[in-house]
Amino acid sequence: MSQLIGPGDIIVVSWQNFRRNFQFYAEMVVWTMLLSLLQWTISVVLQTYVPDKITRLMIFSVLSIPSSLAFLAIYVTTIDLTVRGLSGETLSIRKSFLHGLRRLFPLLWVSFLVSIAVFGGFFMLFVPALIFLIWFRFAPYHVMADDERGTSALKSSRNLVTGRWFAVLFRVAVPFVFFAIAASFARMLVYLAVGTAMGDPRLFFGQVADADQLSHLHTLITAIVPQAIDSLAVALFLGADLALWLDLKRKG
Repeated sequence: MSQLIGPGDIIVVSWQNFRRNFQFYAEMVVWTMLLSLLQWTISVVLQTYVPDKITRLMIFSVLSIPSSLAFLAIYVTTIDLTVRGLSGETLSIRKSFLHGLRRLFPLLWVSFLVSIAVFGGFFMLFVPALIFLIWFRFAPYHVMADDERGTSALKSSRNLVTGRWFAVLFRVAVPFVFFAIAASFARMLVYLAVGTAMGDPRLFFGQVADADQLSHLHTLITAIVPQAIDSLAVALFLGADLALWLDLKRKG
């Protein structure tokens, strides 16, 4: 088998795709922030009119279902944008959005199958779960890009990994840790800057016993900032995963 793309190269490819198509990912961030604002508004209204926390949580969970589906739509749109970006195609958010919607339910089904396999592996100790996690990691991309369904997508993913499991694990883990640390650092810097502007650099780093004691401005910032940064980070995580997936497909 040919040598796979290295983890450092995966990071570079993902970053280059991110920079090249930043305007499209930025639009995804805007939609993410709007949905986060909607969920925050629901939370504030419920906090005002529903004093019981358990009842409030139940109502919030039900009212958040539409926005949760919208978050999923943003995620599948980002997957399609990234696949097309790495393949050198012309990007269109509308085109990727419609494509993602057509693949949404098959993707949810495959993700459910992967979750069952991984959680089932935990009952057989940690190692089988990790094996299944790497075997089936690329199954959602087979759904999105190749229109494969159900167990067929799982088999295609496993076939790509078979014979180079440790190499794939290394190339999955290194970029993931790198971008996770970068996202955490970015979140910390934003919180530090906003906290300083509000008069206390430590404002968003302390532990609060009761979230109801926080000001609305505080909860708004903590609802939007992580979602915005994580939305950008998702583009980088997907870029890394898909760069490896495309390389695996090319090299057979």
